Amino acid sequence: MKFKLEQVLAYYQKQEERLSKELAEIKSKLQEHSLYLQSLKKERENLLNSIRGHQEHSDGLWDVIACFHYLGMLDKRIEKLKEEMETLKIQCEVKQKQLVEVNKEKKILERLKERWWQQEQKILLKKEQILLDEIAINGYVRREG
Repeated sequence: MKFKLEQVLAYYQKQEERLSKELAEIKSKLQEHSLYLQSLKKERENLLNSIRGHQEHSDGLWDVIACFHYLGMLDKRIEKLKEEMETLKIQCEVKQKQLVEVNKEKKILERLKERWWQQEQKILLKKEQILLDEIAINGYVRREG
């Protein structure tokens, strides 16, 4: 006999695999964004040092203006990246919650399947014992009768 909820269990297993994969992708993107943010912050710091150097030596005004313009662009890029990272963190939390729920449902079904399997084994053992008893009785009757 087949476990009646096997298809439901298979569905939850597929859901768990899908959510795990999606969560891994989100975490990977978050890691990439984090590394990119670090590089942008380092680039910003180097640019600020460059601007200070230009100001101290009174080098070309246009260079300083260009650096400030680029600094503004860097700041916008950093802010946009931080916003994207916040969105990814929220997505990550949502996926983790979904994964926990799917995992709970799957474990419940696995426990039900295990109980069902144990019950099936008991039934089979009883049937086997009845069959063995019948064979023994028939053998006894033949010898005696």
